[in-house]
Amino acid sequence: MTADSLGQNPESQDPGNGRHVDESAAAFEFSFLTDEPASDTAADADQSAASDQPATRRHRRRMSPQHIRRIKRRRRIRRILIGVGIVLVILIGLGTWFGVSAMKAKDEVQQAVSTAQGMQDALRQGDIDAVSSQMDAFAEHTHAAYLETSSFLWSAAAKLPYVGTDISAVRTAVTAMENIASQAMPALKDAAGVLNLDNVSVANGTISIPGLTESAESLSKADTVISDANRAVQAAPQSHIGMVADAMDTAKTYLDTMADSIHNISVFAQVAPKMLAMDGQTRTYLILARTNAELRPSGGMPGSWGTMTVTNGAVDIQEFDSGAAEMGWFDQPVVELTAEERSLFTDKLGRVPQDVNFTPDFPRTGQIAQAMWSAHTGVTVDGVIAIDPVFLQNMLAVTGGVTLPDGNVMDGTNTAQFLLSDVYAQQSVSDQDEYFNMAASAAFEHIMQNSNNPKTFMSALTDSITNGHLLMWSANEDEQTLLEDTAISGKLITDASEPQTGVYFSDVTQSKMDWYLKREVSAEYQKDAANGAKQYTVHIKLTNMATPEQVATLPQYVIGDLPEGVSAGQIKTAAFVYAPAGGRLVDWTMSDGTEFDGITVHEGLTVGVKTITLNPGESYEIVCHVQSAPGVSTPMTLRQTPQVEGRTDQ
Repeated sequence: MTADSLGQNPESQDPGNGRHVDESAAAFEFSFLTDEPASDTAADADQSAASDQPATRRHRRRMSPQHIRRIKRRRRIRRILIGVGIVLVILIGLGTWFGVSAMKAKDEVQQAVSTAQGMQDALRQGDIDAVSSQMDAFAEHTHAAYLETSSFLWSAAAKLPYVGTDISAVRTAVTAMENIASQAMPALKDAAGVLNLDNVSVANGTISIPGLTESAESLSKADTVISDANRAVQAAPQSHIGMVADAMDTAKTYLDTMADSIHNISVFAQVAPKMLAMDGQTRTYLILARTNAELRPSGGMPGSWGTMTVTNGAVDIQEFDSGAAEMGWFDQPVVELTAEERSLFTDKLGRVPQDVNFTPDFPRTGQIAQAMWSAHTGVTVDGVIAIDPVFLQNMLAVTGGVTLPDGNVMDGTNTAQFLLSDVYAQQSVSDQDEYFNMAASAAFEHIMQNSNNPKTFMSALTDSITNGHLLMWSANEDEQTLLEDTAISGKLITDASEPQTGVYFSDVTQSKMDWYLKREVSAEYQKDAANGAKQYTVHIKLTNMATPEQVATLPQYVIGDLPEGVSAGQIKTAAFVYAPAGGRLVDWTMSDGTEFDGITVHEGLTVGVKTITLNPGESYEIVCHVQSAPGVSTPMTLRQTPQVEGRTDQ
C-alpha cells in the first residue's frame, strides 16, 4: 500500500520537514493563550492512527493568516488592558498618598506661618520668652513640612506637566522657610538675648537702648537670610491648584511681612546708635510739624519748624517757629530743581517753606528743607524729621496728656482734632502760628520726658512710621542708604522689582478744609496681563464731609483764600496717581466721565494728574487699572498720603 493510497502526504510524516509538528504546535499555543478552539489537526492524526479501516481522511484545517493576526491582536489588547489597569491602580494609590502628603505639608506651612506671626507680635511687645517659644514652634513645623516635601514622591511630581510648577513652587517655599528656621532663627535668638525692650528707656529727655549695638550683627545676618528666602518665594509662579495656591498666598503674605519687620529692626540697630550720637558728638535735627488740614503729598503742610540736638541719646528740644512767617519766600529755589519737578510742582517746591513736601519723595523734601534752614539760620542740620498731629496723639496715648499754658489738654484721644480743627475756632488768625509752635514744642518735649512704658512706646512709634506720620531723612549718605529701604524714609520706589502704586493729594484751595475731606483708597489684584505683567485695580473716592451749616460757621482762615473758581465750602484737590516702576497706567474711569488732566513722568514713574473740586456733601471717584513691570511676580504695595485715623465721620 502506498502512501498516496492512504491519503497521506509523505511530507507531513517526514520528521525532517517539520510541517505537521509546527502546525499542530501553533494551533495548541494559540488555543492556550487565547481560549480559542484548537485546530483539529492533532485530533485527526490521533484518530487516523487508532482507526484500522481504510477511510478517506478529512483535510486538516489550517488557520488563515488573517485569523492568526486577529488572535495576536486580541492577545496584545488584553495585555495592554491589564497593564493599564495596573497603572491606574498604582496612580490612584500614589495620588491618594500625595494628596494626604500635600494636606500634611499645607497644614505644617500654615502652622509655621501662624507661629511666625506670633513671633513678630512677641518681638514687637518685647516678650523674649514668647519669642523663643514661637521660634522653636516655627522650626518644628517648618522642618516637618520640609521632610514631607523632600520625599521621592514630591521630586517625581515636580517633573509632571502642568502641575509640576505648582509642586516646585511649594518646595521652594518650604525650603526657604527651612533656611529661615535653621539659619535666621538662631541669629534672632542671639539678638533677642542682648536686645531686651524691658531695658529700653525714654525719660528725662534721654533715650537709652542697651544692647542695640551688640545685636546689630546677628540682626543683619537674620535679615539677609530672610530677605533671600522672601525673594525666592515671591518669585515662585502662581499655582494652578487651589489648595496649593492658598498655601502659597499665605506663605507669601506673612513671609513678606516678616522680612519687612526684621529688616526694619536690623536697620534700626545699625542706624540708631549713630543718629542718637552715642559716640558723644552732638547732632542737630530739623523738625517739620505738619498740619493735615492742608494736604501735601507726603503729609500735611509743614507750618511749624524747630530743631533738636542729641548727644549720647540726650535730646534737647529748641523753640519752634513758623517756617513761612520767619523765613518768608525765597526769590529763587534753594536747590536746583529738575524739569519734571518744575512741571509737576512749580518752583514753589524749592522757594516756599510750606511747599517743601509738594513732592511725595520725602528724601527730596529733606534736602530742600535742609537748604532752606541753612539759608535762613546758617546752621546745616544732620537730618530732617517730619511729624504730624496723629503722631503726637499716638505718642501722648503712651506718655499721658500734656496741659498747655491756656489750660487745654492734648492727649491720646483728642490731639488730632484739637490741632487740625478746634484751634482754628478758638484762636485768632494772628495768634494761630504762635499757638501751633507752642503746642507742637510742648507735646514733643512732653513725649521725650515721660515715657515709662518702652514696649508701648516702641509700638506707637512703629505704628506712626508704618502709616506715614513720622518720616526721617539723614544727611549722612551711608545712613540714608540704609533708611531708604524702610517705611520711615518716605522714598519713592523706583525699582521695578518692588512694585508700588502711589496715590497722593495736595490742597489747591489754600485752606484748612482737608479736615473735612474723607479719602478712601484701595488696590487689589485683577489679573495677569498678556505681556506677563500683573494688573491691579486702584479705587479712589473723595468726599467733602462738610455740611452747609458747618461752612456757615467756619472762620475765613479755614475756608481759605478762595482762588479763582472756588467758593466757600468747596475743597479743591490735586490727585497724583503713580504707576509702579517699569509699569504703566492702563486705563481709568472718572465719575464725571472726564480724563486725567495730564500724564507725565516723575523719577521715571508714570504719573496721572487730576484736579477735583468738591461741593459740601459731594463725592468723586476714580477707578484706575495699573500694571507692574512684565515678569515681576512680587505683589504690588500701595502708598498714599497719610490719613487721619480715628475720625468719627470717616
